[in-house]
Amino acid sequence: MKKKAKNLKNGNKSKQFKVNKIVRLCSGLLVMTVMSCALWQGGIFSQAAPAEVSLQPGNAARTASVAQVTDKELAELAAERDMMALIYLCKEYEVKANPEENASAVAVVSSGQTVFILDALYNQTEGKLWIQVSFDKGEGSCTGYVERSYLACSDERFLQWETEFARSNHLQSTTDVSLLAESDNGVSADIAQFPESYHTGLSALKKAHPQWVFVPMETGLDWNTVITEELKGGRSLVYKSFPNYTKEGAYDDGNWFYASREILEYYMDPRNAMTDNRIFQFELLTYNETYHTEAAVESFLSNTFMKSDTNAPGTVMTYAHIFWAIGAEEGREVSPFHLASRVYQEQGQGTSPLISGTYPGYEGYYNHFNVGASGKTTEEVIVNGLKYAKEKNWYNAYFSILGGADTIAANYIKKGQDTLYLQKYNVNPNASNALYTHQYMQNISAPTTEASSIKKLYESAKSLENSFVFKIPVYKNMPETACPYPENSTNVILQVPSGYDSTVWVGGIPYEAENRNSRQIVKAIDDKATDAVVYSYNSEGIPTGMYVWTLNYENSAYTVTAQPDLRDLLSYHGFSIRISGDPGIRLKTGISKDLKNTLINSGVNGYKLKEYGTLVTDKTDLTANPLVKGGEGVMTGVSYGTDSSGNKLDMVFETVDGRQRFTSVLVGLPITAYKTEYSFRGYVVLEKSGKETVIYGPVRARSMTGLAKQVLDSGAYENGSAEDSFLRKLLEDAQ
Repeated sequence: MKKKAKNLKNGNKSKQFKVNKIVRLCSGLLVMTVMSCALWQGGIFSQAAPAEVSLQPGNAARTASVAQVTDKELAELAAERDMMALIYLCKEYEVKANPEENASAVAVVSSGQTVFILDALYNQTEGKLWIQVSFDKGEGSCTGYVERSYLACSDERFLQWETEFARSNHLQSTTDVSLLAESDNGVSADIAQFPESYHTGLSALKKAHPQWVFVPMETGLDWNTVITEELKGGRSLVYKSFPNYTKEGAYDDGNWFYASREILEYYMDPRNAMTDNRIFQFELLTYNETYHTEAAVESFLSNTFMKSDTNAPGTVMTYAHIFWAIGAEEGREVSPFHLASRVYQEQGQGTSPLISGTYPGYEGYYNHFNVGASGKTTEEVIVNGLKYAKEKNWYNAYFSILGGADTIAANYIKKGQDTLYLQKYNVNPNASNALYTHQYMQNISAPTTEASSIKKLYESAKSLENSFVFKIPVYKNMPETACPYPENSTNVILQVPSGYDSTVWVGGIPYEAENRNSRQIVKAIDDKATDAVVYSYNSEGIPTGMYVWTLNYENSAYTVTAQPDLRDLLSYHGFSIRISGDPGIRLKTGISKDLKNTLINSGVNGYKLKEYGTLVTDKTDLTANPLVKGGEGVMTGVSYGTDSSGNKLDMVFETVDGRQRFTSVLVGLPITAYKTEYSFRGYVVLEKSGKETVIYGPVRARSMTGLAKQVLDSGAYENGSAEDSFLRKLLEDAQ
């Protein structure tokens, strides 16, 4: 963007300056033989469209030269410590090889890309300030130039350098530049870069905190894919205090549970974090000396086990001093607020053996950040964490916190996982580690909880109105509105023994289960199901067994109880065809004689036998038209129980290998129905505490003609026999 040159007046003389070269900012004196207005966008509160500025002489003697830029050159500051910034106000940005608009690009990066400031140059021809940066790209590192207006930075040293540069060179803005300025759609320029569903929450925060800047991090990832990946392998857990409807089975010995898809969606959806208490999970975790004070840390810790009335174990320092000193130390510069809140998040009341210093075999060692503390049992977690501490020689609280801070700074913050959110959910495609790996914690609520603690720290330091930069992920194909907190669940979570089919039958209805974390998970259509069953089949598709769970819906979630004593409750024994009188077809189902007697007399886990029989329907679409007791178009034949006249029934068709077989015959079919496939299944009604549970056998389907042909092909009857003639006549009639 070009501007007309301004006149610089010296006394009664007027001289027009033209821009004709690039001048290095950190070279001591900035000498310009010709000048125009500078397109200066100082600070992080800049818009994409630059504000017009003028170069004003400090006195009549000043003409073609300006004062020394700062007391310390920017390159020296950058050499002392990392100064991070984010690409923003664009979807993608071409990082230039040289500090000029028409230079070739060294790389194209997305909004939210973290860069490290190295130096700065001012292009007089363009009237633009260019920042030299380095950044990770793929498996390597790149260096190039970014126009200042496309960088969001909250690093105080850089902002102070920038202010001093503008002041020293008499660059004064002639317009009020602020990201509060609205774009065409009525929101500020930074918020306008986000999808519309983010706008309401971010605009409310901007109104309350005008100095805050929001940067979209374009992940390029599909939302549903991200959720599916984060549900794998114990990556996402909830604590035992969470409601049952947010859990998908125990992860360890009872403290942690696999998170449900719905609760993970709630915590991962950035739009649910657009509040003062939650937004700091997106804050860049760098150190700023003005508001990262020891006093603020001490105030935050005053009601925790780390309060300052005693020294930290093995030291002569308070916890507050340790967090502040380690965070502020040159070469590390990580937020001490982050360090303090992370330890508080990890240690709670401070009673863990990981920080007691007294655990047998690891006396005198501490692991405040729980680094390396993983496992499936409490003991395994403790031992692994203390083993790591001993290997690192963390023999007091100071070295424990120092080691943890270095781990966070070197392995996370400087590796592209530079917010609380990204430390939990590695969804940064430009991070050093592969997506969904190298995640600091499994607890899905940790970023939200820590964000609240950090907000309290800033509040106690009276620094909530500082220039914070928030890096907020954006995904593809997100729901139109923020994912709600679940209020209930009809998920049925099963640990299925090996050898069974992947289809899960809940309440007699088939579901294709989602397999994750060694569990089969289905979402039932309602909260009325009383059982879940899986079947096994041989290589020819013949049912060979079944496994049973009973279900109870309570506290807005299903409780699932495996019933190994009911394994193979019902067995399939094939079809037979009636070959005298009216043609008929029957399914033979078996039940163990011993198990039957137990269910009748003492019961199994409180369940007693009430009824069993056979269900039949002429429908084969069993999802839309379930073959269940009382279902539409379903016929019921009772073999054990009470008939419609109140008579007791116990009809045994035959007994083979200790199993009593029962059946119901479908007869009286019209000839036109001989080719129709009918679906059959056995069922059992159990009763416990006055509540019925219906358990179903496998569904099998046959037609009269199909079964007749199968019997004939088997050679069961001699050619020309009465049975043979009956079956052939049946097939002939069906033609």
